[in-house]
Amino acid sequence: MMEMKGMLSGIYRVSEKVMLIAYTNILWILFSLLGFVLIGIMPATAAMFAVMRKMIMEEEEEQIPIFSLFWNKYKQEFVNANLYGYLFLLIVVVFLLDVMLFQSLDGWVFIFLTILAAGLLLVCLAIVLYFIPLYVHYDLSFFQYIKTAFLLTFTHPIQTFIMIASGAVIGFILLMLPGSLFFFSGSLFCFILTKIALKVFAQVEEQKKLLGRESEYGQYSI
Repeated sequence: MMEMKGMLSGIYRVSEKVMLIAYTNILWILFSLLGFVLIGIMPATAAMFAVMRKMIMEEEEEQIPIFSLFWNKYKQEFVNANLYGYLFLLIVVVFLLDVMLFQSLDGWVFIFLTILAAGLLLVCLAIVLYFIPLYVHYDLSFFQYIKTAFLLTFTHPIQTFIMIASGAVIGFILLMLPGSLFFFSGSLFCFILTKIALKVFAQVEEQKKLLGRESEYGQYSI
C-alpha cells in the first residue's frame, strides 16, 4: 500500500512538473508575440529560463508564482535581453554566412576556412547555451558572462555535449509530434539546459570552496 502511494505521489509530481513546463511554454509564446516576436522573443526567453531556474531550485515548493515571475523578469530584462540576444544572433549569422561562402569556393584553403568557421559557429552556440543560464543565475558584467560561458564550454565537455545533443533530440521529437510544439517547443529544452547548467555551477562552486577560493561569479541575480 505504501509503495502504491509512493508511486502515485511520484506520478503526480511528474505530471505537475510537465504541466508547469507546458504552461511556461505558452507564456513564452504569448509574451514573444506581445513584443511582435522581434523584440519579444529575447526577453521572453530570459523570463522562461528564470522560471525554470526557480522551478528546479525550489522543487519542494508547492506553488511557484510562474506568471508574476515571468512578467517581472520579462519587463526587467527587456532591454538587455534584446541587446545581448541580437548581438549573439549577429555573430551566429556571420559565422553561418562564412561557412556557406567558403563551402561554395574551391581549394584547400577554403576547405580549411569552412572547417574553422563551422567550429567557431559551434563554439558560439555552445557559449550561448551557458550564457543564458548564467545570465539568470548570477549578477555579472557582460564580459564576465562571456568569459565564464567560454570556460565552462571547454572545462565541462561532457555536459556541453549533452546540452547540444539533447537540443537535437528534442527538436527531432517535436518535429515528429507537431501538436506538442505549442506546449514544449522552447520550455522542454530550457528545462533540461537549466538542469544541466545548475549542476555545473554547483560543481564549480564546490570546487572553489574546497580550494578555499572565493567564487568569481558573484551573487545570485534573483
